[in-house]
This record gives sequence, C-alpha cells and structure tokens, in this order.
Amino acid sequence: MLEVENLHCTLGTNEILRGISFTVAGGEIVTVIGKSGMGKTTLLRVLCGLENISHGKVCINRKKACHGDYGLVQQGCCLFGHMTVLKNVSYALQAVKKFSAQKAKAMALDMLTQFGLKDKITAYPNSLSGGQKQRVAIARTLVMDPQVLLFDEPTSALDPEMTNDVVSMVKNIASQGIAVLIVTHDLAMSRKISNRVLFLECGKIAENRPTEEFFLDPHSAQAKSFLKNMALF
Repeated sequence: MLEVENLHCTLGTNEILRGISFTVAGGEIVTVIGKSGMGKTTLLRVLCGLENISHGKVCINRKKACHGDYGLVQQGCCLFGHMTVLKNVSYALQAVKKFSAQKAKAMALDMLTQFGLKDKITAYPNSLSGGQKQRVAIARTLVMDPQVLLFDEPTSALDPEMTNDVVSMVKNIASQGIAVLIVTHDLAMSRKISNRVLFLECGKIAENRPTEEFFLDPHSAQAKSFLKNMALF
C-alpha cells in the first residue's frame, strides 16, 4: 500500500503541492486528474525522488518509501533509441540491480514474452508502433519488480484501440497486487480503468472519490466546472 501524508513540495518560491494525503492499496488503480498546472506531474516526480519533499511523508507497506519501490512509465515512453528492445528492458537490471548479463537478458526476455513482444527483441524503438513502445516501456518498468507503478499520461499518443490495450495491461498488472497511480487528461480512460479518482485543484486534493461517484455526482464546484468543460457532466 502507498500512503501519502500531508505532502508539500515547494519549487523555488512556488508551493506546488499543499498538504496532499491519500492511499493506494495493492491491486487498486487510482487516477489523478485536473487542469494543467495543478501539480499532477509534480506529485509523480516527488514520489519518484525527482523532486524533494518539503514536508510530509510517504510510506509503502508501512515503511518509509525509497526510490526502488517505484516504477515510473513516463509520457512518451522515453526508450533508449540506440538500444534494442531487449537491451532497453535488461539495462537497468544490470546497471542498478547488478544482475549478470545472462540473468538480466533472461528476465527481460521473459517479461517481453508476457507482453507479446518476443519477436521484437532485436528491433530498435524507431521501428515500433506507439502501442509497442508503450508495452516495452511498461515491461522495462515491471521487470524491476516495483511495489507501486506510476504512469504519466500513458495514452496521450495512442489511438482508441491501443488505449484499450493499455487499459487491459494495467488492469492485469493491478490484479497481481501492485498499487497503480496514473496521471491523465484522458477522462474516458480514467473512468474505464480506475477504482478511485483524485481531483487536484491548486496543489490540493479537492475530491477523492470512487470513480463512478465522481463522474456522476462531483461535489466540488471546481470538479463540476472541469467536467462540464470536458462535456462529461
């Protein structure tokens, strides 16, 4: 379980996150939505250690979280263009976990096979479709055995069919007991995939509700206005 308590983050003179508290249980999928500039991506960066916590605490399974507890699938996949698919997935196992090349390649091959990419192991990212790149990025993250999986706009460049593939993959990942937190502007995907929605407004959580309750009956004026502008309320 991911537990975030009274989290603050100040960048320069700007307080971006202003006392955020929430939990994500193992096997649960939570989406974070809201207008641009409300702190959604900063939240992911703080959780991953890419930005410093100004105040508050983050725990995973009742213990202070560390960098290796998280897996982040970034927007745009961010694959290494000069590496094959197999090398993209095996690289961190060798560089970070210090596994042998043989073990790292075996683990990467097994993960890629699970994602239906065994025939792409010698391919380079520029030859892959958007959906294939996303699957490689997820495989690269999962092979590190994270406790919490974070996504930043996982469907931003995908067509509806590929989006459905990502939804299925993420649901399968969550079914294995991994806590999943997704930042997204894709409200249709949010409604389809998540158990709960966190609605951020000016660095605070304005709503933390079961998904259908949020979309059918938002409580805050900000959420009502946001969904009305998106023609979903």
